[in-house]
Amino acid sequence: MFCYSLALHYLCIVMADYMNISAFLIGVTTAFFGIFALHILFWRKTRTRFQTILGCVMAIWAVWNVKDLVMTFPGMYTQEVLDWILLIDGWSALTFTVLLFEIVMPCWLTLRRIFLLALPFALFTVLYGVWPDQRVLYADLVFLCCYAITVITIGYVKMKRYLIYVRKNYSNIDNIDVAWLKPVFFFAIVSQLTWLFTSLSGTVMADITYYVSAILLWMMVLHYSWNFRPIVVDKTAEAELANSNKNIVPIAEGTLEKLVEQQKLYLKKDLTLSDLAAALNSNRTYVSKYLSQVLGQTFYDYINQLRIERVSIPMMREHPEYKLDYVAQESGFASISTFRRAFFKMTGQTPSQYEAAQM
Repeated sequence: MFCYSLALHYLCIVMADYMNISAFLIGVTTAFFGIFALHILFWRKTRTRFQTILGCVMAIWAVWNVKDLVMTFPGMYTQEVLDWILLIDGWSALTFTVLLFEIVMPCWLTLRRIFLLALPFALFTVLYGVWPDQRVLYADLVFLCCYAITVITIGYVKMKRYLIYVRKNYSNIDNIDVAWLKPVFFFAIVSQLTWLFTSLSGTVMADITYYVSAILLWMMVLHYSWNFRPIVVDKTAEAELANSNKNIVPIAEGTLEKLVEQQKLYLKKDLTLSDLAAALNSNRTYVSKYLSQVLGQTFYDYINQLRIERVSIPMMREHPEYKLDYVAQESGFASISTFRRAFFKMTGQTPSQYEAAQM
């Protein structure tokens, strides 16, 4: 009898510690999402449609975390409550979908499409409310796995197309690039697997791992997307490019290169394919085809290569005292990060390594 009482007392202590740790983690995570939601939606002076959606997602996650506090109340850590939280947590996949689709398919989302995406989540919730059986939860988990695979596949394909589009049409892609989604995809998968493990195991370490991974994931998203401005793909122009083999009027070889050199168009920080086409009295279809078929480069790589060859390297050789920020600016780059990436891609060295080799 004494051993039983001692074991029960020890279990109560462990559960109390577990609840305290969980409450602390929930509080920190809720504050994290709440602060960023307030900043984006109320304190930020100007914001794009994407940033508004990002702020709303932050607010939803803040509210979502508050509900987890229910488990820390006395007598609420029951299997029934855990099952309902597992079911409701599955809705978080919808927030990932909305944010991802707004990045790779700007303005595609409408209230009607969001409603259709939310419909299966609502059906599982209602079904479990009417028929609270474990088989419904298992079916919901299978649906979530299939849903996640589908969304990630669509998002990855759309991301690749988006990347091709911006590199064909823009020389400055600092705030429109989506290459950062690749590590986010990986981290999101790890985070969701952690959530699944946490939901099924219910241990202190699992909780810590989940909440920490959730904060790290969203910190990564916020870091890369803070000034992100999605570009709506011009489908008409893309269709023209796809069918441009028919009756195409070629640009005379050397004409484009001569014009760019004479007018030093590469020094224009926000030069676009449309600007170059206008300067040639041509259109984007012909210019894009010329760049890819004759020069074997995208517009983005061609312009940045000229910036490195014509300005950056000569300036670094003649004026080693110049700072890299200044060199990047004078070369036509909008940021030092783009300059470093372009320089390394062309020379196989970072600008700092190149400078050191010249000494």
